[in-house]
Amino acid sequence: MKKPIRTLLAASVALIMTASAAAASGDPARGGGIQLDLPAGWSKVAPARMDKTDDPRAVLVIGTEGVQSIASECLVSSYRVPADGAVVVVVGWREAVGGSSFFPLASMKLRRGTFECFPGRGAVGRVTRRDRDFQVNVMVGDRADQATIDAALDAARSIAPAPRAG
Repeated sequence: MKKPIRTLLAASVALIMTASAAAASGDPARGGGIQLDLPAGWSKVAPARMDKTDDPRAVLVIGTEGVQSIASECLVSSYRVPADGAVVVVVGWREAVGGSSFFPLASMKLRRGTFECFPGRGAVGRVTRRDRDFQVNVMVGDRADQATIDAALDAARSIAPAPRAG
């Protein structure tokens, strides 16, 4: 009798832990008036240093463990991406500049040479949210597995206006 109870208890604990991890995977990361779904195991990353007058500027960055900002002349690729990791960098303009239909999020596809200062695979999309234009950029390391790639693209496509305070 004791063995089936332990098995049931162990299964219940495993189910609760799995449910908790699944719930954490949809938590939003917010910045610059927008939000992205934060994949499980990912975190918000401090945007690379910029001048306060820069336009566009990085407004929200999320990435896998090991992603960090680096000194670079390139706005989007100012981040170290681990070989098995990925980063999503959202760049925003202060005002609408147009052109969001040229790079729809639905057709984002990883390609080499997407970003001038990043030799790995990248994808880019443009959207307008609340009358502001945003460019959503994905960069993945050369050894990133399919789950990491899918998480990065799903997070990029999840861009939405952040709830207004108040």
